[in-house]
Amino acid sequence: MKTPIGTKLGIYNKVIYTMVFALVAGCHQQEADDGPDAVKLPVYQFNGVSGSARLKGNLELKQGCLYVKDILIVFPEHTAQWDDEKSTLSYKGQQIGLGNRLDITGSIGDFEQDNLRIRHLSPMCDHQNIWFAG
Repeated sequence: MKTPIGTKLGIYNKVIYTMVFALVAGCHQQEADDGPDAVKLPVYQFNGVSGSARLKGNLELKQGCLYVKDILIVFPEHTAQWDDEKSTLSYKGQQIGLGNRLDITGSIGDFEQDNLRIRHLSPMCDHQNIWFAG
């Protein structure tokens, strides 16, 4: 039995409309999750070795990125969480609120050399100065 061309085109149009709708809905959801106020913590895969230098200063939030003294903090994977409701960072058993003092060990990074190690880095983050928390 032959199917009329109009019926086939109707099916293709429905499939195309469904795919476009799904893409638009997905993009909209991503934009909602990654809004200017959303904090996304950049992370790196920790190999067990970290620097022992110390970075001390007040925890700052700029464009959804966490800094101390204008240095972007990059955490070992699965070690830090951000609480949007309380505006606090949880790291190594500590709760640090925005504006409070953070004392963190680690080492300074060089984005040109280290960028392949970093995941979840928002394009809004200023990564001229980065700190690998240890």
